[in-house]
Amino acid sequence: MAIKVEDHDSLEINSPMRTGQRVLFAGLSLFPLLAPYELILRIDWQSYFNLPFLFAAVISAGAIALSAFLIWAAIAGLSSSIRIDKTQGEISYSASAPIVPLRTSKYSIASIERVQIAVTEWSDSSPSYQMEFVLAGGKSIRSGSSWLRPEMDALVERVISFLAKPG
Repeated sequence: MAIKVEDHDSLEINSPMRTGQRVLFAGLSLFPLLAPYELILRIDWQSYFNLPFLFAAVISAGAIALSAFLIWAAIAGLSSSIRIDKTQGEISYSASAPIVPLRTSKYSIASIERVQIAVTEWSDSSPSYQMEFVLAGGKSIRSGSSWLRPEMDALVERVISFLAKPG
């Protein structure tokens, strides 16, 4: 999940989406396409106006939607980086993906109101956790997510101690 790069005056938290993950999502997107092939193209339908064809069409549409979602995850999954630089007195957030150009936002370290853990509750699995910088004016910056709360607790504690340390 998060990769820390630290020296005396700066701390960087990287949340990359690795090339292997992108290739895995792209490869997995091919499997659902078997359903439309087997149910629509391979069968010699004599008529398209019947209940069995409608059932096959609905299943095929769902499979195509799943493939599209997996391809979208492969090409639009963000890799992000948060860098705290005490010498320049700023915190910067950068994010990019193969179809999203690199975008960087910079804020003053003084604008950090608090560092906390943001919890995302999921209906079908356990929650995921992100480190969140709450900035003045209601803006916030979030790191990549993790399924492990202790990992995020340790990261937040490390960032808080880094910010408290005189630069």
